[in-house]
Amino acid sequence: MKRFITLVSLLACGLLTWSGPAAGSAQPVVADKAPLTASQAPAQGSIRFSIIKTAQVKTREGLAYSGGSLFKEATMNHTAVLVSHPKGSFLFDTGLGEHIDAQFGQDMPWWAKPFFTYGKVTPARRQLDAAGLPAITRIILSHGHWDHASGLEDFPEAEVWLPSAEREFLDHEHPGAVLPSQITPPSIRWKAYDLTDRPYATYPRSHDLFGDGRAVLVSMPGHTPGSVGLFLTVSSGKQYFFVGDTVWRLEAAKQVRPKFWVASRIVDHDRPETLAGVQKLHAVMSAQPALVVVPAHDASVHDELGYFPQWVE
Repeated sequence: MKRFITLVSLLACGLLTWSGPAAGSAQPVVADKAPLTASQAPAQGSIRFSIIKTAQVKTREGLAYSGGSLFKEATMNHTAVLVSHPKGSFLFDTGLGEHIDAQFGQDMPWWAKPFFTYGKVTPARRQLDAAGLPAITRIILSHGHWDHASGLEDFPEAEVWLPSAEREFLDHEHPGAVLPSQITPPSIRWKAYDLTDRPYATYPRSHDLFGDGRAVLVSMPGHTPGSVGLFLTVSSGKQYFFVGDTVWRLEAAKQVRPKFWVASRIVDHDRPETLAGVQKLHAVMSAQPALVVVPAHDASVHDELGYFPQWVE
């Protein structure tokens, strides 16, 4: 995602006062007023998560969403999310991995390399090994862009779950967005899956990972065809919604704002569908004010939740 931020800043010079199109041009989404609750029979044992920060970069707020200030700094993280459930642990995305420098050098287009930056990298695998945790056996990708899939090769023990639509998306060229060296190693154990037509929190398609309503994937297409979000209900009963790159900043969901238009044209596979996803997210947030929404890159949200080895439960 941040691969385009500095490049976009060059294009923004003549657009400092442009706030983007009003997000209300599409039809509003009405959220279900019913509480978002897990199964009445709680899972035995602890359900918790930890945000693993693998790298960080500074940008401008106005380059993250339309209407944001181009004079205000915004910190963006590259993250993985470690989820612990009595029936098994998994990673939601990988952040930047051990081989990011080689991947970037080999596959990032030459015209993009001067502009695409990332900070010091501490891969998720390195952090997990240092903490003495067992090897991860399942990774679920929110989507297949390079800053979410870089660490796949670091986890040869893991099955890599992604919807069939996203797996097909990765089979085609997307220069600067999908890096072939990240997804072609033979050690990667792909597992394509399909969400069912069972609605969850107004999202029409879902997949209950453990059958207890505590970790539920929902379809959020737009940014990529097979993007998914994760509803997670932790041991305390509090519910979190990991939304990938539907928005880069939580404020964009609150204000119902698309990404800065130049950035959106580059990174969002289907711009109208992505905007519809932002509107749906806003409606869900309005109907469920206790729900904690966690964009993949918003450091201001991550800072409040803390970082690995700290747990939220």
